[in-house]
Amino acid sequence: MKFLDMTPYRPYRPMGQSCRRRPIREKRVVWVQPQPLASKEGRFLIRPLRTTEIEAAAELWRQAYPEVYGSSHDFILFPEDYPAHFICDDAWEAGQDRPCCMILAEETAHGRLAAGGIMTKFDRNLQIEFSFAGTRPEFRRHGLMALIGKVMYQMAVASGAEYLTTFLETWHTITQAATLKWGRRWRLAGIFPGNFTRWAGGQEEYRACEVYLYQFINEGEAYASRPAEWQLHPQVRRLWQCLEEINQELPGEEAAVRGV
Repeated sequence: MKFLDMTPYRPYRPMGQSCRRRPIREKRVVWVQPQPLASKEGRFLIRPLRTTEIEAAAELWRQAYPEVYGSSHDFILFPEDYPAHFICDDAWEAGQDRPCCMILAEETAHGRLAAGGIMTKFDRNLQIEFSFAGTRPEFRRHGLMALIGKVMYQMAVASGAEYLTTFLETWHTITQAATLKWGRRWRLAGIFPGNFTRWAGGQEEYRACEVYLYQFINEGEAYASRPAEWQLHPQVRRLWQCLEEINQELPGEEAAVRGV
């Protein structure tokens, strides 16, 4: 990163008084290569994307998550866009600067890609977004998302990231229910109407609504300012209080571990 002499300047308001602070430094989220994880009966193998299966991976997402067509996320549908975005299992060190990592469930008997999950990293914010999860229709209800999610979460904790985010589509209540029930301390952040364009069939689109969630890992919360020092309009504070009341009712990490 580039450094400036900031001594002539002042923040608009003194903040960070309610939390720990640290020197500004070069920050990086590291993709830690996971060990393959087999399902209990051995039918599926959970592992990262390989360079030889980019075409197959793009077809997986066309089947599992075609709604991203025409959006800022539709690079997952086009194989030619993968090299700039995704780290691959067989070129791991060379791909550390790639912003995305895809974890796949392979049906080992036939070598078919059954499901996948995608993470996106933001180095300077020490953040990972759990961006997408999708399963081919014929492989749904096999518990693959729990296995993929387990590997992704372990990678996130080992990456040096300290803040996780995700969004849930409002047309998929199964994901909402599963995340809120077994969600490893995910907390609701808000609802964003019209946040992303989504495919509506044919060559038409609409603006979809997403539910956003967040959580801290690796002592990230220690560096987060506390509500007591936030300058909030009374109506905005009411919103925060409402979110906190709901989040207090959500299960903690212990319930999440039981759900994996």
